[in-house]
Amino acid sequence: MSARHYVLFPDVTNAQKLYDILKAGGIRCTFAPTPREADKCCGVCVLYYNEDDKEAITNFISNNNIKVLKFFDGEAGDPARMKFS
Repeated sequence: MSARHYVLFPDVTNAQKLYDILKAGGIRCTFAPTPREADKCCGVCVLYYNEDDKEAITNFISNNNIKVLKFFDGEAGDPARMKFS
């Protein structure tokens, strides 16, 4: 299985803000449910596909005062669970 790359947030507002910025910046990403192994709380995160985008994402977070909980890399599981349609 391949790895998936996530950014976890304290709330949906920060997730939406980063998602919009990443889309505008040409970084391939989507909303996804927070993986159970990353956090026990139910929530939404941003799933990004290219590990090499992490530095650019970190810069977007810093430059736009976005609050994040952490980055998380996990194994790809059930693809139907890991993203919203």
